[in-house]
Amino acid sequence: MVRTLGGPETDRMEGLSDGVFAIVLTLLVLQFEVPDVSASELPAAVADQETLLVSYLLSFVVVGLYWNIHHNHFRYIEAHDRILLWLNLLFLLSISFLPYPTELLGTYGTQFAWTLYSINFVFVGVLITAVWTYAARADFTADEISDGAARLITIRGLISPAVFALSVVVATVSLSVAYFIPILIAPAQMVWNRYYQREIDDSDEEKKRRNRSERELD
Repeated sequence: MVRTLGGPETDRMEGLSDGVFAIVLTLLVLQFEVPDVSASELPAAVADQETLLVSYLLSFVVVGLYWNIHHNHFRYIEAHDRILLWLNLLFLLSISFLPYPTELLGTYGTQFAWTLYSINFVFVGVLITAVWTYAARADFTADEISDGAARLITIRGLISPAVFALSVVVATVSLSVAYFIPILIAPAQMVWNRYYQREIDDSDEEKKRRNRSERELD
């Protein structure tokens, strides 16, 4: 019988994930090609790559955001099993696919291209949230993570996919406006940070009260 893969530490998962992120960030820039035009036509040819540049910058920023989220998650995930391994691989699958819709969006800039691009990010957000939620419920997270903090981290993971899903709806009305919808991620994260800090402060205060009670009993 094959034993279920699992145990303490997540170094190999983190190493593989960092490698995939590095490759994806590199592949994003490879969509650019030097225009094969005369020197006089070069400025216009570069200007024609505006949509490509926008899609590249947006993808780079959001992938960087997810690298930070993944890094922060695995600061507190201390163990794993086979299910967590596969969930993380599915998340990496969604990340590694991103250069394709990014280039489609930069080349065509159509509603269909934006929809495919946004759906890719919806899957990225849902899958990284699934990684965290499973780890928290399987008790693979550090003791310092309270149930309330774990729930708030799950909510944060759903902010980006919700925003990109909204952008798909907006794109049916105005594609140019849909490009700006991901900006909403920033203020939503700021609101989330406020609630998370409150949860952390309350948790620290509760620990202090318990410590005082234990000292009084001693």
